Amino acid sequence: MDSLRIAFDLVAPLVVYMAVGRVVKLFKLLSPDNLKQINAMIFKIMIPLQLFFDIYFADLGSSVGPGLFIWAGTLTVAVFVITPIIARRTVRERPDVPTMTQAVFRSNSVLFGSVISSSLAGEAGAAVSAALSVLIVPLFNILAVIVFEIERGGRIDIKRLLLNIAKNPLVDAGVLGALVSFSGVKLPELIVTPLNTIGDIATPLALVVLGAMLSFGSIVSHKKLLFTAVFCRLVAVPAVCISILVALGFRNEELIVLMAVFASPTAVASAPMAQTMGGNGVLASEAVALSTVFSIITVFLFTFALSSLGLF
Repeated sequence: MDSLRIAFDLVAPLVVYMAVGRVVKLFKLLSPDNLKQINAMIFKIMIPLQLFFDIYFADLGSSVGPGLFIWAGTLTVAVFVITPIIARRTVRERPDVPTMTQAVFRSNSVLFGSVISSSLAGEAGAAVSAALSVLIVPLFNILAVIVFEIERGGRIDIKRLLLNIAKNPLVDAGVLGALVSFSGVKLPELIVTPLNTIGDIATPLALVVLGAMLSFGSIVSHKKLLFTAVFCRLVAVPAVCISILVALGFRNEELIVLMAVFASPTAVASAPMAQTMGGNGVLASEAVALSTVFSIITVFLFTFALSSLGLF
């Protein structure tokens, strides 16, 4: 019963937040343009603030062992390498290959990962999650740019790649948070309290907006691609990666955080990336929406299973 309660306590708030978003859509309280503007604010200001303060408050020196970074990075790259090989054999349109690849390897670990880690492991989980995000966020962005450049037949421009990475607000927030944390600088409480509060709003507001933005108009035409992407993102990838991590001996907070990385739905940022880099923006948006909806079920099941086995 404890395992069932832990899993339910994790996913119930996510359901409520997205249900509120559906009410917003039903009563037309916000226009599509309003939702896009709020979404831009969330991902350019609020989530970076959340990430910054998660890292700022974390004890990075003692909370994470090197094995966590090594295996999180290794498995992420492995999924990134394998996915386009499979996608090229199953996808007809070339722009769909990088879109599918990104939908599978790039998880929403900043948003969902922080929720999962803090819900299941409290402050210790949040600290480990914050530390790991210093690696995962830049890695996701680097790999996404690389796959789009390769699949559209372009040459990888190292200068432009580095510029795009440097301009990403999540990367900037992660690096800045790590620098401030390691430097030992203490920010004034007058600044920390209000900005940290804004960061805390990011997760519930993002889920409300996502619930309000869900549209099932063109999902039917992409059903085969979407099924493949969502199944791989939510079932195949986490099942394989978590099994490997358990066999390697990861337990408790570290296993929870790694589960959050590999079992979270497709990153919201993957949709604008696909649109601006020659991918299928519509397919990317649908993958984000559907993987987020179904992750409520799959994250519940993974949490229940691992908790029942006494792994955390």
